[in-house]
Amino acid sequence: MPVIGLRALHGYLEAPPDSTPVERHNFHHAFREAALIGVINAAIAFLPVFVARLGGTNLEVSLVTALPSLTGVLLAIPLGGFMQTRRNIIPWYARGRLGSQLAFGLVALASLLLPGRLVIPWILAIYGIATVFATMTNVSFNVVMDATAGTRGRFELMSRRWSIMGVATAGSLALVGTVLGWLPFPLNYQVVFTGFALTGVWAYQFGSRIQVPDHPSSARGTAGEAFSARVRSMVARVLAERPFLAFEGRRLVYAMSAMLTLPLIPLYYVRVLDAPDQWIGLMGTVQALMLLVGYAIWRWQARLRGAGFVLAMATFGAALYPAALSLTHGIASAAVLAGLGAVFTSGVNLAIFDRLMTTVPRGYGVTFNSIDTTIVYLAGVVAPVLGALLADWIGIGGALRVSAVIGLAGATLFALDRGPRPDSAPATHLEGVVDAESVAPEA
Repeated sequence: MPVIGLRALHGYLEAPPDSTPVERHNFHHAFREAALIGVINAAIAFLPVFVARLGGTNLEVSLVTALPSLTGVLLAIPLGGFMQTRRNIIPWYARGRLGSQLAFGLVALASLLLPGRLVIPWILAIYGIATVFATMTNVSFNVVMDATAGTRGRFELMSRRWSIMGVATAGSLALVGTVLGWLPFPLNYQVVFTGFALTGVWAYQFGSRIQVPDHPSSARGTAGEAFSARVRSMVARVLAERPFLAFEGRRLVYAMSAMLTLPLIPLYYVRVLDAPDQWIGLMGTVQALMLLVGYAIWRWQARLRGAGFVLAMATFGAALYPAALSLTHGIASAAVLAGLGAVFTSGVNLAIFDRLMTTVPRGYGVTFNSIDTTIVYLAGVVAPVLGALLADWIGIGGALRVSAVIGLAGATLFALDRGPRPDSAPATHLEGVVDAESVAPEA
C-alpha cells in the first residue's frame, strides 16, 4: 500500500503524459515549489502571534496584517510597469519570492540580537521591506502560472498546485505548533522562522527554473522612452481593453464582499458562538481539507461544463456562506458550513484566475495583473474597516448578511458576463472544452 501511495503521489506531481518537454519541466518545478511554499505559508499565521507575545500593541499587531495590502496599493502598479520592461519575468518572480521569505530569518536574527525595545520596530521594518518583494511576486504570479499551464489549461495546473500547497500548509501548521510547544520562548519562534527562511532558499531553486517566453519587444517599450510617455501609453492600453475593465469592476464588487467577511467570521466564532479554541482549530482544518475536495470537483466540472459554469456557481455559493453562517448558532453546524464554504471558495480561486487571464492582452500580463493586484489590495484595506464599522452598528450577524448581499451582487455581475473575447486568451484551453465561456484564461 505505501508503494501504491507513493506512485500515486508521483503521478500527481508530474505533468500529463502528452505534455511537451517544457510543460513537463514547468509542472515538475511548479508543483515542487508549491509544496515548499505551502510549508512557509504557516509563517504568515504565526508572525502576528510572535509580535503579540513580544508585547506588541494592538496597532503593531494589526500592522503585520495590514502592511501587505498597504504596500500593494502603493507599489503594485509601479512594480508592474517596471517588470513589464524586463526581458523575462521569471527572475523577478523568483527573487521576489526569495526576498519575502528570507525576511523570516532576519526577524529571527533581530529578536536574537537586538535589545527588547528595538525588536518590534525592527520586525515591522523588516516585514515592511519584505512586502515589497511579496508584491513583486503577487504581480507576476498570474503571468508565470498562465505560461506554466501550457496547453493543458489553468484549471489543470492550479487545482493541483493549490491542493499541494493546502496539504503542505496543514502539515506545516501542525508541525510548527508542536515545535513551538517543545522549546522555550523566544527560541521556539527563532528556530521556526529560521527554518522557514531556509525552506524559502530551497523553493527558490524550483521557482527560478520555470521556463516562460520572453516579453515581446513591443510590450517592453522603447529604450530611453520618457516615464510620462510610458504612463500615457499604459493608461491608453488599459482603457482600450474593455473586457478587462468590465472584469475588474465585477472583481472589485466581489472582492469587497470577501474582504469584508474576513475579520467578521472569527469575531462571530468567538463572540456569538462562543467557540473554544479547539473548535476554531477544527474548523480551520475542515476548511483546509474541503478546499482540496473543492479543487478536484471544480476541475472536473470545468472539463464537463466549462469555466463559465464554475465561475457562476462558485461565486454564488461562496457569497451565500456568510449569510448562512449568520443564521446558525451551533458550533457543529458552523463547522459544516465552513467546509461547504471552502468548497465554493476553491472554485472561486480557480475561476477568477481563469477569467482574469482571458481578459489580459498577449504580452502585457504583468502590467494588467499589477492593476488587478492593486484593486484586490484596495479592497483589503477598505473592506475590513467597513466590516468593523458595520459590526458595531448592526451587529456581527447583520454585517455578515450585508457582506452576502454584496457578494451576491458581484456573483450576479459575473453570471451576466458573456465571457471574454475569443481571441483574448492564449492557447491554454482545457482539454475537451470548446465553448467560448470555457476558454481557459496565482496567494
